[in-house]
Amino acid sequence: MADTAILTPAPASRPPATTKVKGLPRVRVGGRAGWTVIAMIVLIAVWAAAVALFSPKSYILPSPWTVGKRLWTSREQLIRNGGPTIKEILEGYVIGVLIAVPLGMVIVASKWLNRLLYPLLIAFNSIPKVALAPLFVVWWGYGETPRIVITFSIAFFPVLVNTVTGLGGVDPEMVRLARSMGAPKRRVFVRVRLPQALPSIFAGMKVATSLAVIGGIIGEFVASDKGWGYLLIQAQGQLDTSLIFAIIVLLAVFATILYYVVEFIERLTIPWHSSQRQN
Repeated sequence: MADTAILTPAPASRPPATTKVKGLPRVRVGGRAGWTVIAMIVLIAVWAAAVALFSPKSYILPSPWTVGKRLWTSREQLIRNGGPTIKEILEGYVIGVLIAVPLGMVIVASKWLNRLLYPLLIAFNSIPKVALAPLFVVWWGYGETPRIVITFSIAFFPVLVNTVTGLGGVDPEMVRLARSMGAPKRRVFVRVRLPQALPSIFAGMKVATSLAVIGGIIGEFVASDKGWGYLLIQAQGQLDTSLIFAIIVLLAVFATILYYVVEFIERLTIPWHSSQRQN
């Protein structure tokens, strides 16, 4: 009896709270989003404490309450200018992903394209996009196209690099095993290479979310008469720091939401991966 008691496994700990939708993987309630909210609260508390302790001029560092009030009083202006910015960011980001992933597949599939295109792409990425922005304006005019192109050019590269890295880093033993069983190259790619590369591709897509927001604002700094970037330039000229902070808060919130949307799609796409089981 004593031996049996020793070999009896301990009762499993209670699993974390989850929600389950039929046909979809389990998604933890709270989790990362809850910690994000806590981090925001801590940041606001530190911000408020700094204002209370050092009493800076309002045009240098406004209080969180002043910024919150400005978000409310200028809500119509912020909403009206936020639409074009969000549209440009999303379009540039989606176009970047849709081009970077297939191009990464082509680069991995062809050695001579890898040797030819990859150095050129690295050289292009090293060029500051602010330096290219005036050229984009000359080519496409003073509209939303150059801003979308700037957003695309900044968000494109991390997705491409992670796609190439993920597809090229697949265990060759798995590929050889699939081929030894008679699987054609297309099936090996779809069933072996691509699934194993998806975690790396999604990692690049998550990095690109914040870069797309940066690209959208840079584009509006150079060529825009509307949008949050345009408002930032106006607020800077008027020393309207509360408006600057209000726009920064909105950009941070939007970038966070975009990141978690991509992460949610990742959970639905590769629930089997170890990174999803750990989160």
